This record gives sequence, C-alpha cells and structure tokens, in this order.
Amino acid sequence: MVSVLVAETHAAVREAFASLLNLQDDMHVVASTGSVREGINLAWVHQPDVALVDVQLPHESGFDMVEQLRGSVPLCRCVMLTSVDMPGYMRRAYENGAWAYLTKDVSFTQIVCTIRQVHSGMHLINPKVAAHVDQSPLTHRETEVLRAVGSMGTTAEIAKEMHLSQGTVNNYVSSILTKLGVSSRVQALIIARKNGWV
Repeated sequence: MVSVLVAETHAAVREAFASLLNLQDDMHVVASTGSVREGINLAWVHQPDVALVDVQLPHESGFDMVEQLRGSVPLCRCVMLTSVDMPGYMRRAYENGAWAYLTKDVSFTQIVCTIRQVHSGMHLINPKVAAHVDQSPLTHRETEVLRAVGSMGTTAEIAKEMHLSQGTVNNYVSSILTKLGVSSRVQALIIARKNGWV
C-alpha cells in the first residue's frame, strides 16, 4: 500500500485528489494540506511514501517543501504538480529533490501511474534534460546574492549574512541587473523567479 500526502493550494482540488487516490486499491492518503509548514509537520508524523506537491503553495513554494522534505523525511518521494509551467520550473524541481514533475493538464490516470512509478524507485525527471532547461545567465554567487535580496532586502543585511563587504554586494547586484537587463532588484527577482533561477 502506497501512503500519500497531498499538498495542494485549492481545497476543492485537494479533496478531489484525496478522494480519487483513496479509490485506488494500492493507495491511501494519510494527510492533505494547503500549507508548506503544515505539510512538513504532517509528513514528519505520517512518514508518507509519496508526496503530491503543488508548485504554487502559498507563502513558501512547493519547491521549498520538496527541499525541506528531502532533509527531514528523506524516504518520502515527491511528485510536483504545476498549473503554470514556467521555463526553469522543471530544472528547479529536480534540483530541489523532486522525483517527478507533471503539469495539471495531464490525466488523473497519469498522476496515479506516476505515483506508482516513483514509489517503485523511478526518477521521472531526466537530469540531463533538467540541467539544460533555460540556463540561468547568473553565476552561482550571483544567484546566492539574489536569493538573499529576496529574503533579507538591505545591502547591509546581505553583506553581514554572506560575510561580504557592502561594496562587493553592490557589485554583484550591479552585475545581476546588467545581465538581466533591468533597473531594479525587484524586477531582477521577478524575472529570476519566473524562470526558476532562484
């Protein structure tokens, strides 16, 4: 019996997934949630075999949930679902530890089949494909700085957290803005998040 955790933003969709999965002879939904934090806690309690995770969960994203599950509930294998397939999402899903990545326009039969395949040990994201989807123009360090911009904000805070001088942080930010062809940090974050680079 495959135990499944459902993490989906919309309650109606979440309930439909849970009901349909429970109709399968070999599956049982142990918990469902619309929150990353609650999802992590429920996974810790129930130790599901597979988590069906919506990319666009509120507050923290489904990517964050998958990454946290990889560390806190390592035996849980994640299948990511998205209704808006932005460039770079598949790569980011793979990098964060997902075992499969599906768009919500697939049939429910395909979702069930994917859960079974992932439970059996199959990775359904080809790392060679994922590694070449919409490559970021940013270096690893620039990406770290841009992530810090999104979570901390001020140059002083970023410099302190990353053990850099404020001048170095400003240089990185300037390089980021130039590479992305924008004039503000907010615009840079929007573009990077849309493409799955941060």
